[in-house]
Amino acid sequence: MTIQKSKPVIVFDVNETLLDMTPLKKSVNALLNEEQGFRIWFGMLLHYSTVSNSINEYHNFTTIAAATLDMAATSLHKKVTSEEIKETLSVIKSLQTYPDVIKGLQLLKENGFRLITLTNSPDSALKEQLKNSNLTDYFEQALSIDTIEKYKPAAETYLWAANKLNVKPEEMLMIAAHGWDLAGASHAGLATGFIAREGQSQYSLSSKPNFETSDILAMAEQLVAAYKQ
Repeated sequence: MTIQKSKPVIVFDVNETLLDMTPLKKSVNALLNEEQGFRIWFGMLLHYSTVSNSINEYHNFTTIAAATLDMAATSLHKKVTSEEIKETLSVIKSLQTYPDVIKGLQLLKENGFRLITLTNSPDSALKEQLKNSNLTDYFEQALSIDTIEKYKPAAETYLWAANKLNVKPEEMLMIAAHGWDLAGASHAGLATGFIAREGQSQYSLSSKPNFETSDILAMAEQLVAAYKQ
């Protein structure tokens, strides 16, 4: 059914939504010598970013990533050096898109949607990621929480993005492969779209996403049909 209303500003998460994290997963697992190493570490990274919010003590995502990777190694009784941690995490800057991403973004732009990124990654890392994955030109703005120093899924972050874009929260659609990100966006008043990347699931205690697909191209096709004038 066609939805007769204006197109929302589409806000994309970056890591694992647009960029394939497989190389980083392999790098972290190899460093920790543990098949579930990435999951253990990434969960700690997200946890301590919310700790940062709670105690109002900001460190950028790269800094927390390094600290929690060291913590993960300690919990697994694995000794690692700061140089090994730095080399392992450097992989994140050269991640490439999933095969569906470029076609999906092109379709959305061709149909008049405004495209934005909103990520927990530092601004410098975000710009390098978008450049290395050939995504820079698809986005009107590349927003990082580095400016507001408050990590997603805090409501303030999504509301700050709305203010930057000069729109109301309800005029935005957050697309992500993470249930925690969409829970935060929904709580802040945004519409949401879930990308069911391998190994990802929705947070069942939050509002059901307005849209759900397996990849960005399918999401784009769904949105073009939903907001067709």
